[in-house]
Amino acid sequence: MSSLLPDTANPATLLSKRFRPNQIPDLTGRVALVTGGSAGIGYWDAAALAQHNATVHIVSANPEHGKDAEKSINQALKQSGSKGTLKWHQLDMMHLKKVDEWSRRFAKEVDRLDILIANAGIGQAPFGMTDDGLERHFEVNNLAHFVIVLRLLDILKKTAESAPPGTVRIVMQSSEMHRFSLTERFISKEEINKEDDGVRLYGRSKVGLIVFASELARRKLADSPKPILAISVHPGMVDTEAQKAWGESYGAIGTVIDKLSRLGGKSAEEGAEASLWAATSTDINEQNWKEYQGKYYTEPYGKPDQETDYAKDQAVANNFWKLCSDLTEEILGERLE
Repeated sequence: MSSLLPDTANPATLLSKRFRPNQIPDLTGRVALVTGGSAGIGYWDAAALAQHNATVHIVSANPEHGKDAEKSINQALKQSGSKGTLKWHQLDMMHLKKVDEWSRRFAKEVDRLDILIANAGIGQAPFGMTDDGLERHFEVNNLAHFVIVLRLLDILKKTAESAPPGTVRIVMQSSEMHRFSLTERFISKEEINKEDDGVRLYGRSKVGLIVFASELARRKLADSPKPILAISVHPGMVDTEAQKAWGESYGAIGTVIDKLSRLGGKSAEEGAEASLWAATSTDINEQNWKEYQGKYYTEPYGKPDQETDYAKDQAVANNFWKLCSDLTEEILGERLE
């Protein structure tokens, strides 16, 4: 007899709708890319996809973490008898030219791409600048993903021509912490580079991911002959190493917030459920995928359109897209849009 007890004691998980790994369909023949896939939520995204027989690629900057993730996941796959595989690629997303070079090279190396989870990101860390002269939350969480997705859009569209309708998907790992950003409007480089609080900078980048998904749907996918779904999700309050950013930004008070959120938060594996639902659920399919297109969800099977009015503002979305395009032209010498 199966237990009547819940399979978790984490309050944040108990209060959320669930999408457990056993709900993921067989992904044999499919190829996935997870940014930031060597630790935290991204690790469990990648592991679950590979466990269900996908060929999975992950990118991260830290060689030690990347190689360890590749080894541990592939060992687990071998032991379980899964046909999936995982490959780690080193990529520092603080350098846009490196991001662009890697993306163009990867597009030539793979013959298909069914799932792209934009998971990599800087957490609630203090203000900092990249070598490209940009505030680091914006460059890593937003601009780097803008380049990766647009460079890989052709291979995603090619894949959609033969993939089961509605199964090619782009997932943005956003957050309910987007609510901490209310006034920034992505108007200029000067606005982006203004020094600010770590939570607000993180929140702004999560607004960026919500509007990126909606604008991808509107600008790049509306006329696609075969459906490609762009969607953004909130993983929940999750206990990962990214939580250390609270202490980095706010000292002793931040450390207390870190400890309290870890006590009540989801495990990283549970935090991956929302993005795995968006990336693989067969409850999103050929008949209903348009209902999900460009939407933001706070949990699996959640109610859409619960983001802030600011994140729904078309002017903000237009500004975000234009700013990203302007900066690709400035840094790469080529305008992506």
